[in-house]
Amino acid sequence: MNKEYKLESGKRVYAIGDIHGHLEQLEQLHTLIYADIKSNPADDITIVYIGDYIDRGPESKGVIDFLIQRELVAKSINHVFLLGNHELGMLEFMRNPDGARKDWLLWGGVETAASYGVDVVFERALNEAIPMLSKALKEAVPDNHYEFLKNLKKLHAVDDYVFAHAGIRPKVALDKQRTTDVTFIREGFLDSEIMHEQRVVHGHTITQEYDIEIHPNRIAIDTGIYKGGPLSCVILQEDQVRKLQVWPPMSEEELEDIEES
Repeated sequence: MNKEYKLESGKRVYAIGDIHGHLEQLEQLHTLIYADIKSNPADDITIVYIGDYIDRGPESKGVIDFLIQRELVAKSINHVFLLGNHELGMLEFMRNPDGARKDWLLWGGVETAASYGVDVVFERALNEAIPMLSKALKEAVPDNHYEFLKNLKKLHAVDDYVFAHAGIRPKVALDKQRTTDVTFIREGFLDSEIMHEQRVVHGHTITQEYDIEIHPNRIAIDTGIYKGGPLSCVILQEDQVRKLQVWPPMSEEELEDIEES
């Protein structure tokens, strides 16, 4: 028998999936969110950003700028920013370029560095260039961006829901979850049928159909924006689950294909 998960009356949560440097879609999604709020007001509104704001897409710096401005632009809304594995990789790359995340550039960090004006030339021996690139990135990243990244939350809980970038380790208390659990976990979480105390809303693993997946014990909202899928937002209110989505614009070649078909 499935457990019933819900929010208290008057509360609404918008949870946005992995953004990966796609500023245009992020802006458009907020337009949809604000329109939804205007047409259907609620007393207590929170927007949760599930992490992976950066890497792979063209405007990582612009995305961080946009997110930092949210609390100034929409003061009546609670904003919660979670840590993703890509932000963790960037932070560790800047702090210790010879450490465990020296491969962050290969995760899509090249595009993030470029958005801050740091060009990575792969013709050079990458390992030899890493300390120099780390130093250049630290100098290029504004202080408010570094503070934003450094203060991202591991988890956020609201009533019967908990939000984490990748998921949680089943049967482990929330205050005992490791940073690597909530930012990297797949095996042991995605295949678990355990009805967690709180339903988990997560990103990190792209859904099979590029659409939000609603499972009895979790809701998956990474719908593959950097692979051509939409940027997605799940809306939670009482026992209801809705969604908003913005698809990336089509390329000229794709438009030509449609016109010719």
